[in-house]
Amino acid sequence: MPRAFCPRLSEAQHLLPLLRGHLIAAASRYPLPAGLALDLLPIAEDGLFGYELVPNRKTHTYVTMGCNAQGEPVLRKTSYGVGAQSALHLVGANGQILSRKERSSRYCARQRDSLFSDWPAAADSAWAHYLFQFPKRPRQPIAVREHVHRCLDVALSIAHSYLAQWNPFIHFCGLPNEAQLGFALKDANDGHGELVFQRPDIWMLRWKAPRQAVYESWSVALPDPDAVTDAAHRNRAS
Repeated sequence: MPRAFCPRLSEAQHLLPLLRGHLIAAASRYPLPAGLALDLLPIAEDGLFGYELVPNRKTHTYVTMGCNAQGEPVLRKTSYGVGAQSALHLVGANGQILSRKERSSRYCARQRDSLFSDWPAAADSAWAHYLFQFPKRPRQPIAVREHVHRCLDVALSIAHSYLAQWNPFIHFCGLPNEAQLGFALKDANDGHGELVFQRPDIWMLRWKAPRQAVYESWSVALPDPDAVTDAAHRNRAS
């Protein structure tokens, strides 16, 4: 698999919900410190496509759960600042996250990949890492905010329905709010375009190929259980 590996639209629309489902199923078995939250960022990097788990706490090690070229479950741990003579440099703190590119350019990085026999084992290992990294108490089951990812699932499926004859590669850089910046689309025959999210619920697809072009937009308005849970939590706190 080349370092610049990116999944096709058809692969991304099926693999992302699969990975997220296993992560959510395993989360209940690993209660983490109260107030700890993790974002799931779709990313394709160095031969791996999946989700990077990014906590809202100070950390120097990030975990990515994804799929390699052989379709095998992989858990990648990327540590930044390893080997420095002074104290470790922080690359994420209180929700302020440097992009992957910024981290790699500012700090030395070390990657370690572990293969697993199945997805549940990989998901368990991902949560176990953060249970070890953040041991403070009290603990509570962590809730994965899923609404934005479910909207992306639908958008990828609709985009693929328009571009099925090309089934282009889609680039995921692992950036917060990347959908608003746009996901780049490319194929091997000079086809190119982007899939962009525009608040509050509009997705725009632009695609140009030799002698053909696609310009479409649509709304994805799904119920947001995350907002209901937040409201109930605020009511209980009040």
